[in-house]
Amino acid sequence: MQHGSSNTIRQARPTRREFAVFTLLTFLMIGSSAWAVRSLPSSGVVTAVFDGDTILLDTRDRVRYLGIDAPEVSHGKEASDCMGEEAAKFHSQMVLHKRVFLHYDRERRDDHGRLLAYVHLPDGRCANVELLRGGYAFVRRSREGFARLNEFLGIQREAVQARRGWWGKCPGTPAGEYLGNRRSFVLHVPHCPWGKRTEARNRERFPSRWRAFEEGYRPCRECKP
Repeated sequence: MQHGSSNTIRQARPTRREFAVFTLLTFLMIGSSAWAVRSLPSSGVVTAVFDGDTILLDTRDRVRYLGIDAPEVSHGKEASDCMGEEAAKFHSQMVLHKRVFLHYDRERRDDHGRLLAYVHLPDGRCANVELLRGGYAFVRRSREGFARLNEFLGIQREAVQARRGWWGKCPGTPAGEYLGNRRSFVLHVPHCPWGKRTEARNRERFPSRWRAFEEGYRPCRECKP
């Protein structure tokens, strides 16, 4: 009985080959994880500005500004949104060919694989904040949320009240009331096809567009409230 029990134990032990393979796989997994962390750049020189919220670094990383959404620039036959070109120009003058420093939050990449970050200039200013403050961008809430949300909402509210940038130059589509989506925080006019898709439980109605904007909603790009 003792001999049989000992033989069973020896058979349960991994062979040298199996142990070597296991060790190699463990090393590769740990190394891959560590590389993923190291691969997030902490800084870089801006080599291209695509619009009001996206840049390319000399590290070849595309960076999408976390927590904001700028009006779209023209793409092919599609015209730019109101203030789209102005936002891109202001953004370019602020960061192009400069070294910027990236600070990350919980969500570090978007659905397109772009880095999500707060982008800081050498003088310490946050480019995300400067775009919001000037009325060149709107607060954009992500599914994960972000640490500076309340700060960004306060900055947008102040820009709205001062009618700076988009808030003063883009009149929008007039309506008797406006429909907000509590899930996406996008504002629509009632007849907007996208607004009509909003589930009843996520709908919030506003008597004026300004009330919605001050609470952190951003305009729908289709119906342009």
